Amino acid sequence: MPLKILTVIIFLIPFLNSQVMSTEPPRLKLNSAHSFLKEKVADDSTKMTKSGVQKVNIGGLFIAPYIGVAFPLGTFGNYSNSGFLWGAKFELAYSRLYPFVFGFVYESQKNAGNGDFTTVNSLTQFDTRITSLGGSLDIILNKFIRSDFTTTIFSVEVKYAKVQRDLVPLTSLPEIAREESLLTYSAGLGFTIYVFDLSGRYTFAKDFSNLTFQMKLHLPIVRF
Repeated sequence: MPLKILTVIIFLIPFLNSQVMSTEPPRLKLNSAHSFLKEKVADDSTKMTKSGVQKVNIGGLFIAPYIGVAFPLGTFGNYSNSGFLWGAKFELAYSRLYPFVFGFVYESQKNAGNGDFTTVNSLTQFDTRITSLGGSLDIILNKFIRSDFTTTIFSVEVKYAKVQRDLVPLTSLPEIAREESLLTYSAGLGFTIYVFDLSGRYTFAKDFSNLTFQMKLHLPIVRF
């Protein structure tokens, strides 16, 4: 279902862009929170040089749905294969806060058990589901690394994660808890092209640490 929704959104991008471009001035074109701030600050810098007048601060609220692949590491990798993840981030962009973008994250991840682990424990299914909620901080590195083509972002996240395991047949594995809760800490690096992010991220989560690669789509909700 998340893939179908994302596919529909991607096909709607040209239509959404044409609508926004036709009703708003150029500086409010459809773009990501990161590119939005980069272009706004660059625009103000140019105008201040010519006129000496400080422009008014502007901002916006964006939604960024994303999909990706999660590769389990360490203990997690001993019993799980790579898995699918999806989520969404609500981002607050404000020119006065540049180069920082604050966000709220929801994420869901599923990793199936690897063949060796399920065979040894006589299981036909061993899925690990991780649902996370938390906050994020993105730092737009174009303030330090100049680039007209892309927007480079370093991001950190702190999330509360709930872990659930689905076992078939139902059995007791002394070393494996059916449910767990923990705080996770992530750091990643990526770049934005127009409304898309491509990024990699390492998440430290005790026995559930993983490396993920994601594609994210940015859509504006409101400008102010």
